[in-house]
Amino acid sequence: MSRQALGKRKRYILGFGDGPKPSSSSSTPSRVSQDHVGELQKLKAEMEEMKMEREMEREELRRQLEQERREREEEKKEREEEQKQIAHLTSLVTEFLKEKTQTHKSSIHHDGAMSSTGGTNTR
Repeated sequence: MSRQALGKRKRYILGFGDGPKPSSSSSTPSRVSQDHVGELQKLKAEMEEMKMEREMEREELRRQLEQERREREEEKKEREEEQKQIAHLTSLVTEFLKEKTQTHKSSIHHDGAMSSTGGTNTR
């Protein structure tokens, strides 16, 4: 019937009529596909392992960068504290020098005033 409707061409209906018939051994294709599936699963497992390794490496790099950032912040704070101490010491030294200068000027003025007004007159 199929020949009358479709004509005499091969493979209209596989396994019927003219043309090659499927082999009776169907285990070969499934064995090959099982091998492919196994290989694919193995490759997928390797890819997942590689992804996990890369993620662990990235996490380690993140930790190192964070540690370096904290160390830089700590160094910055230390420098700022040193600058504050230097500024404080500078202001103390400046104040001390001003007082010494004023004391010295005052003693010169006081000594000079005494010698011109109330000191012994040698003339």
